[in-house]
Amino acid sequence: MTRNQKPRHKKIDLMTTKPRLNICITCTASNADAQTDPRHGKMLFDRMVELCAERDLPFDLRPAECLTNCKSGCSVALNGSGKWGYVYGNVDPETMIDDLCDLATRYADSDDGIVAWRERPETLRRNVIARIPPLDGI
Repeated sequence: MTRNQKPRHKKIDLMTTKPRLNICITCTASNADAQTDPRHGKMLFDRMVELCAERDLPFDLRPAECLTNCKSGCSVALNGSGKWGYVYGNVDPETMIDDLCDLATRYADSDDGIVAWRERPETLRRNVIARIPPLDGI
C-alpha cells in the first residue's frame, strides 16, 4: 500500500449479520478461590461451542479477550444491528449453558434486543450488568 492509498475495508451487510453472543474467555468465576486453567470463561465458551454445533441457532458465538467485568465472574455480551446491547455477569459455566442459549435465541429473535424480564431464563434475570443503546438508532 502506498502512502496515499486508503486501506480497503470489507463491507459488512448489517441486514444479514446475525446478533452475537460474546463470551469472555479470560473470566474467572466469582465464587472461585483461584484462577483456573483453562479459565472458567473459556470453559463456558467451549461448552457453548459444543452446544451450538448441535443446533441451528439464530446468533453467532464469539470469544472475547476481556469484557472488563472481572468482579462479576463469567461475563457475556449480547449485541446486534439495531438492537440494544446487554452485558451479563456471574454466568455459571456448569449450570447455565442451556439458559444462556435460550436467552441469546430470544435476544436474536427480538426486533430491538429487548427481552422482557419475565421471558428471560430465571437463572439470568438478575445478572444484567449493563444495557447499551444501539449505534444505529433506537
